[in-house]
Amino acid sequence: MTTQFQEMISGLTGGTGTMGEMMASMGAALLFAAIMCTAYRFANVKMNFRPQFAVTLIVLAFVSTILMNLIQSNLALSLGMLGALSIVRFRTNIRDPRDIGFIFWSMAIGIAAATQSYVIGAIGCLVLSVIMIVSKNKTGLQSPMLLVIRGSNTDIEQIQGVMDRAPGQNRVKAKNVLAESFELVYEVQLPQKEENGMILEIFELGGIDSVNLLAQNAQMG
Repeated sequence: MTTQFQEMISGLTGGTGTMGEMMASMGAALLFAAIMCTAYRFANVKMNFRPQFAVTLIVLAFVSTILMNLIQSNLALSLGMLGALSIVRFRTNIRDPRDIGFIFWSMAIGIAAATQSYVIGAIGCLVLSVIMIVSKNKTGLQSPMLLVIRGSNTDIEQIQGVMDRAPGQNRVKAKNVLAESFELVYEVQLPQKEENGMILEIFELGGIDSVNLLAQNAQMG
């Protein structure tokens, strides 16, 4: 019975690897994924940390390990998998460009674990962890948002002066000026604690009807 079970496992793995090796690769993937998720947590400020994305990274690491265990002994299947991956397109909005690095990191974990390259995987995880944590956004800036200012009797140059003095980054996205009113749309990225102060300063200019701060994917009417 044991021999038949081993033969079945050998057949499922393409004739390479044993159950022990498969379990070892999955265990290594779990360890490397834990290091990656810890780095992801400390590489982001609290407002930018997304637990769902961290879970996705772990799942992707395990999926990569499983796929590599299945295809590493089959050249035709490997080429087919590469062809399939070449047409993948990211549909989800990536808030931080470094998230793409974490995605490829999780895929590299699967490759390292499935090929028993544990030393390379461990060193790579440590090096990447240091790089990601050191490059952490320590300014506390939020993701870019849209600031919509509507008014009638205010000098637009004064509003621009307020925006220039505001901490963080901003740029004009749209400027609609009518005979008796105007609408300005800025893309802003600033610390959350500074939002209310900047909005109040804009209202103090007078002639401001409304100030709306919207997420990038919000629909404006």
